Amino acid sequence: MYQVLARKWRPQRFEDVAGQEHVTTTLRNAIAQQRIAHAFLFSGPRGVGKTTVARLLAKALNCAAGPTAEPCGKCASCLEIAAGSALDVVEIDGASNTGVENIRDLNENVRYRPASARFKIYIIDEVHMLSTAAFNALLKTLEEPPEHVKFIFATTEVHKLPQTVVSRCQRYEFKRIAIPELIARLKRIVADEGIAADDPALFAIAREADGSMRDAQSLLDQVIVFGGKALTEADVQSALGVADRTILHRVTDAILRRDPAPCLRAVEELYRYGYEVPRFCRDLVQQVRNLTVAALFGDATMLADLPDHEVQETMRQAKVRPADDLQRLFRVAQVGTEEVRRSALPKLVLEMTLVKMATMPDAAPVEDLLVRLEEMERRLAGGGGGEPSGGRGPEARGAPTAGARASAAAPSHPMTTASAVGTVAHDVAASRPSAVSPASCADGWANFVAAARAKGSLRLSQFVAGSRVLEESAERLHIGVANELAVETLRAEMAMLAELATAAYGGPRRIELSVARAEGAAAAAPVSAATRTRELAERARSSPTVRSAVEVLGGEITDVRPRSRGGEP
Repeated sequence: MYQVLARKWRPQRFEDVAGQEHVTTTLRNAIAQQRIAHAFLFSGPRGVGKTTVARLLAKALNCAAGPTAEPCGKCASCLEIAAGSALDVVEIDGASNTGVENIRDLNENVRYRPASARFKIYIIDEVHMLSTAAFNALLKTLEEPPEHVKFIFATTEVHKLPQTVVSRCQRYEFKRIAIPELIARLKRIVADEGIAADDPALFAIAREADGSMRDAQSLLDQVIVFGGKALTEADVQSALGVADRTILHRVTDAILRRDPAPCLRAVEELYRYGYEVPRFCRDLVQQVRNLTVAALFGDATMLADLPDHEVQETMRQAKVRPADDLQRLFRVAQVGTEEVRRSALPKLVLEMTLVKMATMPDAAPVEDLLVRLEEMERRLAGGGGGEPSGGRGPEARGAPTAGARASAAAPSHPMTTASAVGTVAHDVAASRPSAVSPASCADGWANFVAAARAKGSLRLSQFVAGSRVLEESAERLHIGVANELAVETLRAEMAMLAELATAAYGGPRRIELSVARAEGAAAAAPVSAATRTRELAERARSSPTVRSAVEVLGGEITDVRPRSRGGEP
C-alpha cells in the first residue's frame, strides 16, 4: 500500500530532524544527564517536527536500552511507537477531546502503571483546543504526576494556553525551517525515489512550503503525480497554481520604469490562467522588499531565499530607483495587498494598485522641501500667502486694515494699555487712530514678523506669527495675541521685541501686548462641542497658512483638531 512521502520520510532519529537542532540537542543532553522533566511543551508553526520529536522522545525514554539519547529502533517498544500501536504511549487529539470529561478519564488512568514500557507517556496534540474547565482539571495532575507518567504537549498557538499550564512545563519553541534545509531534504527524497528534479523546481516547492517540512513533502508528492519522473519549474507552477516568477519580474521592472501598461497586461495574464490574485500580491510585497534590501545594502548574500538567477535580476532592478522610492512602493504594495484580501473585486484592486505604483512620482529631496518651506514662511510673513498686505495669518482673515482701524468706533470693552515695559491688557476689540500711513504700517509689520523669524527662537517666531496688529503709530506698536500663554511668553522678550520694532519701523516704538478678542465675544451664547469643532475645522481649512502648507508639501487635509494647549486651530 502506498505511503505518502510525509509519513514515509518521518525522522526516526534525533539527528534526522531538520532545522530544530536547538531542541534535539537539549533533549538528548537532558536524557544523557538524567534530568528529564515530567512535562514538555512543544510550540511552533505547523509541519516543523513537533509531533515527530514527541514520538522520538517517547522512544528514547521507553527504549529497551534506555533511557537513551540514541534509541535502537529495533526493540519491541521502539517498533510499537514507530507503528503507533504502543499501549503506553497515548496520543490524544486536543481538537476532538476538548471536554473536562476526557481529562477526568485521563486523571483516572494515570494512576495505573505502564503495561510493558518504562513510562506511560501522554502526547496531546493541539493542546490549546482544550476547554478552560479541562485545563483546570488537568492542573493538579500536571504539577505532580506519578513518577511513571510523562506529558508532552504540542501546539501551534501557545498564546492560547493558560499560564498556569505553561509554567508547569519545559517549553521548547520550534522554528520555521530555512529554504536551503528544505531543498537539501527534498534532494535526498527525489534521489531515493528515482525522480529527476531541477533546482528551480525544488526551490519553488520549498518557497511554497513556507518553512514547513511536511508541506514541502506533501507538495512534492503532488508535483510528482503531475510531472512524473522528471520535474521542472513549469511542472511546479502548473501543479500548484503558482504564478510564473518571470511575470513578477516583468511587473516590478515595469513599475520601476513607470510604465503601467505591462502591469495591466500581466494581471490579465494571471487572471486568464487562473492564478490566485492574493498569492501574487504576497509575492509582489516580498519582491519589493527584496529590491529595497538590495538597494540599501548591495549585498547579494542577504537574498538567500532566492535562486541565483533571481538574485541577479533583483540586484539589477534595485539599481533603477533609490531605496527611498522602493520603501514608498513597499508601503503601497502592502496596503494594496490588504485591500485585495478584503475586496469583492480583487483583480481590479490589484490593477489600480500596480497603476498607482507605476505612476508614483519621485519623492522631493529634503533640501528642496526646506527651500520651499522657507519660501512659504517668507510669503506668510509678507502678507499671509497671497492675502492682502494687512493680513496676519489665520487670525487676521477678514480683519480691518490699518486705515479701516483708524476710523473704527471706540471699543465696547475698554483696553488697559501697557507701559514702556509692556503691562498686559485684556479683551481688546479695536484701537486708536494711527499716525502713520497704512502702507508703512503693513511694511513695518511684515518686516517685524520676518525679523522675529530670523532670530531663530521657535517659540518667539510662533507667537509673533500668530499675532496681529491692533494699533501702529509713530510712538507705539500695540500687538494683539491669541491667549495668556502668548502674552507671558512675549512679555519675557520685551527687550527683544523693542529692538525688532525699532529695526522694522525705522525708529523706536513702545510695545504693548493684549489678548485680542472679537467684539461681543464675551456676551456670546455658549455653543455645543460639535458646533465648535465644525467652526474650528472651517477656519483651519480657510487659513492661508494651511493652504500654503498643503500647496508646498503636496498634501491633503484629512482631519482638523484643536491644539493641545489653548489657542485656535
